Amino acid sequence: MNAARNDFQAVIAMLGELHTAVERLRGEFVHGINTPADYERATWLLDELTDGRALSRIEEKILVELEDEILAYQKKSEQFRESNAAFEATCTPVQLIKDLMETLGLTGSDLPEIGDKTAVSKVLSGDRPISHKMAYALAERFAMEPGAFLPAAPEMLAATESALRKTRKASAPLTRQEKSGQH
Repeated sequence: MNAARNDFQAVIAMLGELHTAVERLRGEFVHGINTPADYERATWLLDELTDGRALSRIEEKILVELEDEILAYQKKSEQFRESNAAFEATCTPVQLIKDLMETLGLTGSDLPEIGDKTAVSKVLSGDRPISHKMAYALAERFAMEPGAFLPAAPEMLAATESALRKTRKASAPLTRQEKSGQH
């Protein structure tokens, strides 16, 4: 019985030391990644935490906080500015929908969140903007943020204006401003 008690106390002591070490590592990154060296250490720790083994609750918490800090650093860091700009230029809401369709083997008929097959086709071709209602429905279906399916405000306005102009052209004569190209 004494041996079991000693083993148990040794395990408790080891867990206490582990907890202290993990909290020390957590403290290094949770308060921000400010340099490329911090970033390198943070990504190394992230790799260690995602090596396939089961994580403790503390490690899971650190993992989430670490991912958030890494993403924040990548967004603000000069070293990622070019790749971030390239990604943002190619990752439009329409492209996201196309990628999801391709990855999941979906067709236009499989997206009732947008509408029927014709409505999906119009959204994918840019002839119809993605509404907030569509964005929220798609976000719920694909477990994403609704903003991923909404273009930036100027793009949304341009798409809406374009759709309105096409509708007006089809149903009414052009106004003097439209004829001159002014809005």
